[in-house]
Amino acid sequence: MKRWFKYSLPYAAMLTLSVGISVGAAVGFSASASAQAEQARPLALTDVMQFREIDQRQISDTGNTLAFAAVPDYGDREGIVVRVSDGTTISVASAHEPKLSADGNWVVFTRQPTLLQRERAESREEERALYHHAVLVDVLNASKKEFPQVSQSAFTGDGRFLVLQHDQDYSKENGSEEGRLLRLIDLRSNEQTLINNVTHFTVASEGSRLVYQQQAATANGDDQSDTDNEDKEDKEESKNPRVSLVMYDTAQHRGTTLMDVTDQQFSKLSFSPNGQRLAFHVSPKESDYEETPHALWMWAAGEGTQQLTVDREGFILSEHSPQRWSDDGERLFIGHRPTPAKKADPIGRPESKDDLYNLERLLSDRRLQVWHGDDDMIIPHQRQSQRNLNRATAMAVWHVNDQRLVTLSDDVREAMFPTDHPQALLARDSQPYSREITWDGFYHDLYHVNLNDGSRTQVAARLPSFERGSLSPDGRYVVYVNDYQLHAFDSQSGSTHQIGSNVSVSWVDEENDRPMEAVPYGIGGWHADSSALWVYDRFDIWQVPVAESAHDQAVNLTQVGREHTQQYRVLDTDDLDVININQPVLLRGYNEQLKTSGFYQLALTDNAPAQLEVLVEGEKTWRFIARTEDKSQLFYTEEDFRTFPDVWVADAPLQSPRQLTDVNPQRHDFIWGNAQLVEWESTHGEPLQGILITPDNYDPNKRYPVLVYYYEKFSQRLYNWNQMRVNHRPNFPFYLGQDYVVFLPDVHFRLGAPGPSATESLVPGVEKIIEMGVADPDAIGLHGHSWSGYQTAFVVTETDMFSAAVSGAPVSNMTSAYSGIRWGSGLARQFQYEKGQSRLGVSMFEDLDPYIKNSPVFFADKINTPMLIQFGDKDEAVPWEQGIEYYLALRRLDKPVVMLHYEGEPHHLQQFANKIDYTIKMLEFLDHHLKGADAPSWWTEGLEFQVYD
Repeated sequence: MKRWFKYSLPYAAMLTLSVGISVGAAVGFSASASAQAEQARPLALTDVMQFREIDQRQISDTGNTLAFAAVPDYGDREGIVVRVSDGTTISVASAHEPKLSADGNWVVFTRQPTLLQRERAESREEERALYHHAVLVDVLNASKKEFPQVSQSAFTGDGRFLVLQHDQDYSKENGSEEGRLLRLIDLRSNEQTLINNVTHFTVASEGSRLVYQQQAATANGDDQSDTDNEDKEDKEESKNPRVSLVMYDTAQHRGTTLMDVTDQQFSKLSFSPNGQRLAFHVSPKESDYEETPHALWMWAAGEGTQQLTVDREGFILSEHSPQRWSDDGERLFIGHRPTPAKKADPIGRPESKDDLYNLERLLSDRRLQVWHGDDDMIIPHQRQSQRNLNRATAMAVWHVNDQRLVTLSDDVREAMFPTDHPQALLARDSQPYSREITWDGFYHDLYHVNLNDGSRTQVAARLPSFERGSLSPDGRYVVYVNDYQLHAFDSQSGSTHQIGSNVSVSWVDEENDRPMEAVPYGIGGWHADSSALWVYDRFDIWQVPVAESAHDQAVNLTQVGREHTQQYRVLDTDDLDVININQPVLLRGYNEQLKTSGFYQLALTDNAPAQLEVLVEGEKTWRFIARTEDKSQLFYTEEDFRTFPDVWVADAPLQSPRQLTDVNPQRHDFIWGNAQLVEWESTHGEPLQGILITPDNYDPNKRYPVLVYYYEKFSQRLYNWNQMRVNHRPNFPFYLGQDYVVFLPDVHFRLGAPGPSATESLVPGVEKIIEMGVADPDAIGLHGHSWSGYQTAFVVTETDMFSAAVSGAPVSNMTSAYSGIRWGSGLARQFQYEKGQSRLGVSMFEDLDPYIKNSPVFFADKINTPMLIQFGDKDEAVPWEQGIEYYLALRRLDKPVVMLHYEGEPHHLQQFANKIDYTIKMLEFLDHHLKGADAPSWWTEGLEFQVYD
C-alpha cells in the first residue's frame, strides 16, 4: 500500500481499514437518482443565498398556530403562519418577529423595508429612515391587515387587543407631538382607541392590562402668556414636562394614572406573571452621582401604588437591576450596585499661562494601563469584562406577601441567577481563581443560598466552570459531579455524600482527549418529591436516589443503551426540571456507531423494570421542538443531507404525523448528493469514521476530485442538512454541483501531538476513499478553518497527499501564539495550549519541545502543497499575525502561497461581499489545482495594495 507520509510511521504494516458499507452503497448511485440528476442543475452562489432557514419560531400554547420567519442568507425575509389543524399557510412579504395572541388566533409581524430599498439608501441615515410596518394576520380567516409605520407591537395577555405604537413621523402627522401614538385594536369588534404622546408601553402576560408612560403636551408655540410669571412657568414646564404612568385596563376601556412626575422618570416596568402587580423604577432625570440611584415602586390590583423599602447600606438600587418575577409572582428579584462617587468637576480650559503648566491639568489627558504581574485578570480581560462589570448587580429578593427584602449577595462579581425555586438558588464565585484563568481555565466555588433569610453554605470548592450543580425542586439538595463521582449536598445538615456509587459507569465524558477535567454527561431531571433524579452516563439514563439514608441503589432505566451504542436523553421537563414519572417520559435517542436517531417513550411502573418504547427511529435526525400544554401534540423536525428540517406535528405520542412547512421547495431543482458512512483506522489503530458525500450524477466508473473538510468530529452529521450559506466554509451541495466529492473525516487526537494526530487520522481516511475507487489520488484538496486551519497548515508539512490546501485563520507558531491574546474575550491564550483544544498539556516553560514540534512554521521547508491562507485583521480568536508568520515563512522559502487578508474582518467573515469573494477564490484555487482549470490572475500575479474608502 502506498504511503503518503514524509517520514516512516510505526504500525504501518499492521494498518487495517474497513468500510461499513459496500462500494455501491457508499456512492449512493441508483437509476432513479441518476434520472433526477439529469433534470437538476448545479447550484450557483446566488442560489445558495436564497435558501432559507426557519427563524423566530413561535407555537401557540394550544398548538393551533405555528408562526416563523423564513430567512435567506441574502434577501428578503418572509413571515409565515401555519394553521395547524388543516395546514393552511399565510405568508407576509418582508416580515419577521412574529408574535402570537394567547389563543393563537392572531399573529402580528414586523414588515421591514426590502433589501432593494435598503441597498438603494445612500447613507445609514437614509436607511434608518425607512419605515417599518405591522401586519396583523387573522389565522381563522386567513386574512391580513397592514398598519403603517409601527415601531412596537404586542397583544394583551388575554389576546383580545392588539397594541401598536407608531413611529415618530407618523405620530406627529397624527397629532402626537410629545411622544408616539398608541393604537389599541379590539380584535373582536375592530374598534380602535388612540392615545397620544406615549413614550413607552408594556403589556401584562396574562389578563387585560397594559401600562404606558405618557408625556403631557406642551402649549403651542404661538400661544402667548399674559404675565411674566406664566411665561416662566411655561418655560419650566417645557424644560421638564409632566410624565404620567398610566395603568390601562382594556376590558373596561379605562386608564388610571398611577403617578405623575416632572423632574423624574420611569423605567423597568415589569408585570407579575398574572398581571396583578406592576413593579417599576422611579429616578431623577439628573444626578450628581456617576450612577443614578433608583427607587422601587409597586402597584397591586385593589391595593394601589407604594414605594418599597429596598435600601441597602453602601448600595443603591441600580438601573441595571434584573427585575425578574418568580413564576408564582411571590418573589421579585432585584439588583443593587455599590454607592457611586459623585461626578468630578471637569478640568476647564487654561485661563492663564500658569494653567498651561498645571501638572494636574496636563495629566488629565493621560491614557495609561498598568499591567501588574499580580493582577487577578490581565488588562485585556479586564477591558472586555468592564462593560459587564459596570452593569453587574448584587442580587436581592423582595418577598411580596411578607413585604420584606432579603439580601442574597454583597458582591456584583458573583454569578447568581433568579430562580423559580421557592426556597433557594445557587451562586457561583470564580474570583479566587481569576488569576489561574490565564493558564488553567475556569473554576468557581458553588454556594447554596436560602431565599428566606439570605444565608449561604458552600457546596463545593474549585469546580470546573461547566459544573454548575442541579438544585432539587424543594431546594434542599444540590447534586454535582466532582472527581468523576456524583455528590449530593444536603442544605439541612450542611453535609455532602456520594450517590450512585453502586454502579461502575462513568458520569463524565469517557472520550475526553483534552488535558483537563472531563465534562459530565448531565442530569435529565428530578422526581417531584426530590427523592431521586435521572443522571446520564455515555449512553443510558440512571435513576439515582439522593438522600444519604436511602437504601435504594441507582437503577439503569434504559438498560440497552451501552449494548447498542445508543444514547438516550430526556427531551422535556416541567418547571424546576421535574420529570413527571406518572406518565411516559419522552426521550431522544442517538446511535453513536450508526448515527441514526429517534424518539422513544420510557414508562415507569411499580416493582417492574422501566419499559422503553420506540416511537420512531432510523436514518434521519429527529429534533424535538415543543409539546402542547396538554401534551396532546408534538412538534418536531426531521432531516438528513437531502432533507431540510421542516416542522412536523403529530398527535401524542407520535401518531398521524404531518409536515407543516415546506420552506425550500426549490431544493429539487439542483444537483444534490448522498451522504454515507465510511470507517477506517488511524495509523495508531484508533477506529475512525467519516462522511463521504457523492453528487446525484455520480459515475462509479470515474474518479473524482475530492474536497476534504474537517474539524474534530463530523461523522455525527451524517443525517444532518447542510446549512445553506455563503461563508468561510465550503458549501457541500455547491461543490457537489461542481463535480466534486466531499469527505468529512473524524480526527483522533493524542495528548501533546495535535498536529501529527491530524496526519495520522486524515491520511488513511483519504487512502480509504482512494481504495474505494472514488477519489482521484492526484486531485485531493484540504480545507480547514480555525482549529482545522491549524491542522491543515501542519498536515502539509508531513504529507504531499494533497494537491492544494486552504487554511483559514490558522495558528502557525505555537511558541508565539502561546503568549498571545484572544482579543474577543481578552483572555490569554496560554490555557488553550496547556488545558484546552491544543492539547499540549504542559506550559512552554515546562517543556518547549511539543510547542516547536507542533508548529508548522518551523517545518515550512517541508511543504510542497500550494497554500491559500485566509485571515481577517480584526480576528478576535486567533491573532492574525499567526497568518503573517506562516505566509512570510512560505514566501521566504519560495513556496506557492497566497494570503487573503480581509480588512476589518473578525474570525469568521461578516461582510457579505467578503464572503462571496472568498467563496469564489476558494473554488478558483481548487479548480486550478484539482481540475486543471486556468489559474486565476490573483493566484499567478497577486494584487497590488488597495486603498478602500
